[in-house]
Amino acid sequence: MDREHALALRSQLFVPTLSSKFVAKAHTRGADAVIVDLEDAIAAHAKTAARRALQSVTDEIAAQGMPVFVRINNDPNHLEADLEAAMAARVVGIYLPKAEDPRQACAIAEALKGTPLALVLLIESPMAVLRAAELASCSSRTVALVFGSEDYCAILGIRPGLEAMRIPAHAVALAARAYGLAAWGVTGTIAEFSDLEAFTAMAQASRDVGYTGALAIHPRQVAPLNTVFGVREEEAAEAAAIVEAFDAAMAEGRGAVAHNGRMLDLPIVERARRVLALARRGH
Repeated sequence: MDREHALALRSQLFVPTLSSKFVAKAHTRGADAVIVDLEDAIAAHAKTAARRALQSVTDEIAAQGMPVFVRINNDPNHLEADLEAAMAARVVGIYLPKAEDPRQACAIAEALKGTPLALVLLIESPMAVLRAAELASCSSRTVALVFGSEDYCAILGIRPGLEAMRIPAHAVALAARAYGLAAWGVTGTIAEFSDLEAFTAMAQASRDVGYTGALAIHPRQVAPLNTVFGVREEEAAEAAAIVEAFDAAMAEGRGAVAHNGRMLDLPIVERARRVLALARRGH
């Protein structure tokens, strides 16, 4: 999984490793990728069993053409064993939760040397938010930063919400995008799956501050994420018109380009080209 592909992911669905029912249906849920979980979805007494099952589970999902990530545990009791199991599994990348120390992130990236595996860093604490730029820049293997709003709010003792999340969510998105990474997450709680209207609004607010996709803990959340973070037909049409107008003007040697009553400068055109690239990928 390279950065270009990571930027195209609209939705990723968490799947508990030891739930055969969810594993069997993972590829049918409409998500762009699946995250097989060894961390929060697995009770402490079942960690070893989940790790042993990882290879067969990822084989089953990947055989359906679905990109699979694995979220490992970031604690001394499980980190090394999880990492070894993940490197032997059929996955495209590894999620490191509670990423806070750039030195650790760099060390894990170095451990992945010689593999095609991507590294995704979960930013879940105030310290991690403050170090987001350092974490984003630690390795060319890193493809995304994820804002973990639930853990962040738990540490601060606050409720997830747009106002509380505005500053940290912006900081993580800025750090990710500054270094060419995908930014995944929502400016609120992903635990909300009953009120899809509220969840959709939250996802839109996240896209508006620079997030390129988000994670889902329930299949019902996938479709709203695909809609919000995808390229709409009218958006693709407008982007195509902008690029066509700009390219025509350049071919004619015109320095100033106008389209639908506004001047087109390079940032606008580059954004339009990115939209078209995503649209060509089916999003």
